[in-house]
Amino acid sequence: MANKTAGQNLPVAQKRRKRRAPEESIALLTTESLDLFARNNYSSVTIKDISRSTGINSGLIYYYFNNKSDLFLKTVEKATQEALETFEEASGNNQTPADTLTGWIRIHATHYVMLQKLAKVSLDYATTHEREDRLDQAIQRFYQKEFEILDNAILAGIKSGEFRPVEPHRISTFISTFLDGCLFRSFMLPDFDYKESINDLVDIVLSHLKA
Repeated sequence: MANKTAGQNLPVAQKRRKRRAPEESIALLTTESLDLFARNNYSSVTIKDISRSTGINSGLIYYYFNNKSDLFLKTVEKATQEALETFEEASGNNQTPADTLTGWIRIHATHYVMLQKLAKVSLDYATTHEREDRLDQAIQRFYQKEFEILDNAILAGIKSGEFRPVEPHRISTFISTFLDGCLFRSFMLPDFDYKESINDLVDIVLSHLKA
């Protein structure tokens, strides 16, 4: 009788898992999935692993997502969207093309951990035999948006006379490649000062473009 009474007095949360709103569950799944994919790799992570990590039943995961690749797609889209939204919010104060270039480059410092995870899972995925066109396109969309931002800023700077004449896409490719290198370098060199390197990139690019 004593044991039964003790059980009755347990908080409901201890008897059963807390019910979450669908949006909360989806947000948790994409956040935890990004961590798992980055820590391990795309091929080795299973829906059961994600279920154990989140406490969300596998059946419910399949209710929200068709399969692992669908969850991966939504995870990549969410991570890239967060970075783009942060840039858009910050760019409202941009006065010049140089401000736009600086803002995009420095997003990689303020969102370094998240973008590093995204870079890691994208690389892992790219080396698997499980590639799908829609997943490839989701990753490519981030780079397409990056080139759009950088190319347009450089063209605007040339037009206004702030920047000297250059081939915009070559400069954009250099910036994008350097930023990818920053994201991967600390995997090999944990003491790498990515903030300093990103600030150096701003100085180098603006000095090179100065009219």
